[in-house]
Amino acid sequence: MRLKSFTRRLGRPGSLLGLVLFLVLPAIAQNKPPKRDDREMDRVQAMITQAKKEAEEFSKSGGKADDAKHPNLKWAATFWRYRLKHPGTPATVVATTQALTLLNRSNLISDLQTKADTLRLDDPAWEQVINVLLFASIKTKDYSYLLSKAEALTQSAIDQKIKARARFTVGEAYWKKGDTEQARINFQTVVAQYPNTPYAEEAEGNVREIELLNVGQPAPQFDHTTINGDPLSLAGFKGKIVVLKFWGTY
Repeated sequence: MRLKSFTRRLGRPGSLLGLVLFLVLPAIAQNKPPKRDDREMDRVQAMITQAKKEAEEFSKSGGKADDAKHPNLKWAATFWRYRLKHPGTPATVVATTQALTLLNRSNLISDLQTKADTLRLDDPAWEQVINVLLFASIKTKDYSYLLSKAEALTQSAIDQKIKARARFTVGEAYWKKGDTEQARINFQTVVAQYPNTPYAEEAEGNVREIELLNVGQPAPQFDHTTINGDPLSLAGFKGKIVVLKFWGTY
């Protein structure tokens, strides 16, 4: 009886069909298949899982990282083909990063750099790829290629996150090289030019570490209260050996 009364208020019998569709369509929407981007991301993640499994099995059998038969080489080529076939998607960013990461693990730094040279400076993959180049530079202790790419990105990249990541990486590269002054300058640039970003927050912490926590520097003074409520200061330990233990939960 209630339904008939509601139908009369709608004004015509056909409106009941509209009500039914209104109730049914949200349920259909909830059960619709995943978007293409989601399916492609799942596909790439499945590829990563398989590549990792094959690499672990190869290593357990005695295979070396730079072995020509290492599955990393096969998968690096596979991920790169995916990039060429599916440009401009979030899944492609992941595939690109994986391809270059596997080349780095295989010690094929020249091949890694050659492929990185094909990426346009507006490619969204750079936010992750620049980190792969950093790892490669640390491995070879040669930062020239990384610094040239990172500086180019700070000047010409469109995405502000990529520009911030590139400038931060320049700071990291100089820090790894032992040039703490250039590292400090670049980290301070990140703080000034990209405030309120994760990169600025980390860069600020790095500046403090460079300025206050280098080996041979006086330890920064502190005054705190213990868990028992007693006052505690570093000055109270003057002349004694003090061991500081840092820990955290994540």
